[in-house]
Amino acid sequence: MDIRAGEHRLNLKAQRRGEIEKYLKEIGEKPYRATQIIRWLWQKGESDIMKFSDLPLSLRKKLAEDFFVHSVEPVSIKKSSSDGSIKFLLRLFDGKEVESVFIPDGKRRTVCVSSQVGCPLKCAFCATGMLGYKRNLEFWEILEQVRFVRDYVGERITNVVFMGMGEPMLNLDNVFSAIDLLQENDAFKIGARKITVSTAGIVPGIYRLLEYGKQVKLAVSLNSAIQEKREKIMPIARRYPLSELKKAILDYYRIKRRWVTFEYIQLPEVNDSEEDVRALERFIKGIPCKINLIPYNSFEGSLFREPSEREIERFLRKLYRLKATITLRKSKGKDIKGACGQLAYLK
Repeated sequence: MDIRAGEHRLNLKAQRRGEIEKYLKEIGEKPYRATQIIRWLWQKGESDIMKFSDLPLSLRKKLAEDFFVHSVEPVSIKKSSSDGSIKFLLRLFDGKEVESVFIPDGKRRTVCVSSQVGCPLKCAFCATGMLGYKRNLEFWEILEQVRFVRDYVGERITNVVFMGMGEPMLNLDNVFSAIDLLQENDAFKIGARKITVSTAGIVPGIYRLLEYGKQVKLAVSLNSAIQEKREKIMPIARRYPLSELKKAILDYYRIKRRWVTFEYIQLPEVNDSEEDVRALERFIKGIPCKINLIPYNSFEGSLFREPSEREIERFLRKLYRLKATITLRKSKGKDIKGACGQLAYLK
């Protein structure tokens, strides 16, 4: 429950459907009113309870006595001059801040959402890891990012990717609750296959995602298929080695029958040699997959340099030998520090 300091009212957005239905039952209202409330909060984005016009006035007054509606507040909004991406720095209820990115691409309108304030994993190539970890986001704070971006751009959001600040699989209870509402017809109406959960390789999280009933996509930030090298750039690999990660991914495919996407950030002269390609070939053997090659995006204080166009092309030619779908993903929002690995409140 989310209680405003100095008040006994609860934040209505912080209530899951079941909690709203329980409240309605306790005050003698029909449970179907929960759908109307959810529609006002998330589909219409209305923050004034008294404007929930299809609810009886008596119910609106009662709701206003017991609840308030809190929304995130924009701190800064930066629009890319090159690709139309927009980076949002949003202030949460407790004053902490997270970043979200709107990514237009053809007919797709994607929001890259954060799942934590900061991140505990300290991946060497990621600016967010330098911030440290503050806390998990509540499910409604994840939804608020999508709601705010949608209302700001005035367009329906078609895709959501959990690739912003934080490790989603260290906050799966809230991630799953957010996904449930993202799919609801009375909320955001975004299909499960249009939602991607990315992980740095949290093996127990992959198994939980396997058991989760929704057919969301799984993306794994791999970046090296050599154990010692991966440990250096992604310390979490010490806890969940490549052998355990591969077993979890194979189990995921065996049961879900869904391809896995591997994200591979090219760090020139670090993970793009012939040895790296051969290790990657061995690792993906038996895994129907897609590999997204992402050229490294630098930031102030970063340990690596960005690859040149020639280095990218040379590495791509090596990757094309693999039995996988290979895609070069040029990061959008780079000029506003909104590209992959750059989310760190960098203005």
